[in-house]
Amino acid sequence: AAAVLTFGLIWLAYLRGRERRVAVEGLAIYVPAGHERAAALRLLCLDARSARFELFSYSAEDFVVRVDPHDRGNLDTRLEPCRQPAPNRSEAWQSVTSLPGVESIPKLDGRTSLRVRGIEFAELSGGDLLFGLAERRPARDYHIAEIVRLVEELDRARSAPAADRQHPLYRQQPEAWLESQARAQIETLDATLRSHPVYGQVPAFAGGDRGIMDLLAVDYQGRLAVVELKASADLHLPLQALDYWIRVKWHLDRSEFPTYGYFPGIPLRPEPPRLLLVSPSLEFHPSTETVLSFFSPAIDVERIGLAVEWRKGLHVMFRLPGAERPQ
Repeated sequence: AAAVLTFGLIWLAYLRGRERRVAVEGLAIYVPAGHERAAALRLLCLDARSARFELFSYSAEDFVVRVDPHDRGNLDTRLEPCRQPAPNRSEAWQSVTSLPGVESIPKLDGRTSLRVRGIEFAELSGGDLLFGLAERRPARDYHIAEIVRLVEELDRARSAPAADRQHPLYRQQPEAWLESQARAQIETLDATLRSHPVYGQVPAFAGGDRGIMDLLAVDYQGRLAVVELKASADLHLPLQALDYWIRVKWHLDRSEFPTYGYFPGIPLRPEPPRLLLVSPSLEFHPSTETVLSFFSPAIDVERIGLAVEWRKGLHVMFRLPGAERPQ
């Protein structure tokens, strides 16, 4: 059900290009009962001038009902309070956090995630440290040497010039690696964005991993920017990014971000957030422009294509607004 609208828009554009003697007016979407809300929210963000869109739901007994997308009820989204990280009260862990390649990323619940190019190997909460990849365990002073060896192995295997690019640690979680680069070089993606604060996975999504990394940033004028990161081709990227944009706008419209501790001291502008789709330039799916061509012009969306060797550093190859195609 989550994928049907992407395929429907691609099919609509294809038929319009193929059928020269008839007008293909619009698209009817049928989803199982209980899945209407997500489809309705997406349809409300499409350009009503581009096509006529209708939504229907069907039951297990094949009973079909027409759905008004405006009658969608409350959005299934929530903001977790953003707490400041607890101070590191253990000098022993300073030797871990200062190791080459270690990134200290604040979490919303006050803990600090310790990562090497996107892979989390430990969590720090005040004087307590949990470490390990497959299984976490409490760290003691006598574990420091073991933790150092783990970090060194991650730093060696998960480096841009690594000799073994088939190593599991090199290939694991490419989106997390891309997120690491984006956090460190957010101003390379867009010079108007503040380097701090940058939040990940806000608001939370029910249902687990979507295969896309989300970042929420703000520019120097106080306008929010949703940054969606994808390291490989995915034809569902535009609409999955739209889902996140819808939720961010929902909370922004209700002035909830300052209330819950986000962007302290930064007055947020009421304009809808910008939407930045970031991927290696050759990894944008060929259907991306087709799907984006149906987006409402009120959604300020931009694609940022990166050089293929993005692990060595971010180099922007193109910036394309909306559904504009590369020259």
